[in-house]
Amino acid sequence: MGNQNTAGRTLTDYDIRLFSQQSQLPPHIVQQLYEAFMERAGKDGRMTVSEFKQAYTEIKPNASVLNVNNEAEQVFVMFDRDHNGVLTFDEFMMAYVLLQKGIDTPVNRWQSAINIMPPGVISRPGYVNAPEALQLLQSMNQVYQIPNFDPNMQQNLVWSQLTPQLDPTGYVPQAEFLRVLSVQPNITPYI
Repeated sequence: MGNQNTAGRTLTDYDIRLFSQQSQLPPHIVQQLYEAFMERAGKDGRMTVSEFKQAYTEIKPNASVLNVNNEAEQVFVMFDRDHNGVLTFDEFMMAYVLLQKGIDTPVNRWQSAINIMPPGVISRPGYVNAPEALQLLQSMNQVYQIPNFDPNMQQNLVWSQLTPQLDPTGYVPQAEFLRVLSVQPNITPYI
């Protein structure tokens, strides 16, 4: 699935089943969400940040008027997995799911972000390995633009603390990774 190009076409039954399975949304909601996405994204089937900001106020109507642009931009960046400045339908759908669940604390957002990453990004649900941890840290830095933050150095620091908890295949539970990450002084304000 990934960043599958669904521009200019309707979803097939197969697409709907896959998106429904990935998002845990009922198939009819996936279809409705796709139609709403295409109305806002335009003919190219890719949603810009300004288009997402408009959709964000519809998805999260009680968002703070003062912070809506900043919040929408952070969510947009978090779900623009390929960092190309637009959201495809599957990226948008995952952002929608996160917002509908009312997840508004950073640690819960990052836990949810890990949980809804598609197969291939997170290879073992509920667990994370070193390369996946680095990808998450890079995404975190992109969202928050943390001053004096080196994702590689931070990943090495966090991973060294997790080494005793590694299973034989090199994975740790995601909750343990986030727990260790949340006590790092330069990350604590963002987690």
